[in-house]
Amino acid sequence: MDKKMKSFIQVYCPELKEMISPGAWAMCPYFSGKELDFSNAEDALQQIFRCHVQCGCVIHYQYYEDGKLVTKTQETVDDQESLRNILALVIGQSEKENKRTKKIILIVDDDIDFLEMHSVVLQNKGYEVITAQSSKECLEKLENIKPDAVVLDVMMEKFDSGFTTSKQIKEKYKNIPVLLLTSIGAQTGLEFSSNEEVLKFSGADILLDKPVSPKVFIDEIEKLTQKK
Repeated sequence: MDKKMKSFIQVYCPELKEMISPGAWAMCPYFSGKELDFSNAEDALQQIFRCHVQCGCVIHYQYYEDGKLVTKTQETVDDQESLRNILALVIGQSEKENKRTKKIILIVDDDIDFLEMHSVVLQNKGYEVITAQSSKECLEKLENIKPDAVVLDVMMEKFDSGFTTSKQIKEKYKNIPVLLLTSIGAQTGLEFSSNEEVLKFSGADILLDKPVSPKVFIDEIEKLTQKK
């Protein structure tokens, strides 16, 4: 199959001697002229089958299996059930892959305003955001979700909750990057940002002082997710 194929399914039409993609099916001499709509799988199934049977088209399709793109060609389709199985792979697996490519950030902070503001900043950059308001909630969510990075506030239930939680995350999930945010420096006048001893103790990858600008915040998140 052509590696430049943008669609997950195409049909080679022997009448036209070219590939036809969804959205361009009006080209098919046996097709009604209505655009193929993949949001209605049954309608798409009927339209592809109608063209394939009358035209003798060859179906080329792609789907993801264990994170790898699989490319196949179906010379003949005997019935709509066979075609339904192909369409289920194409639609279902491509949707899963699209979700998988969207990086997930877990933000943990007991300040709701902070969560809302930084969630919007990340979402505007194309990240999926999950939030937690305590260390306990953070660890519970990590049992079911493996984000691409965790953003932790240091002072939550306790003065050093973020340090402790970061250490627990790194002990159990070594490959999840952790970014620590703290206002301790602003409150005490001590320099915490990029403090090697604090990073070593907590296991965190990055330590930033609050308040942090959206640009710096996004830049550091991108560094962490690219490394991962």
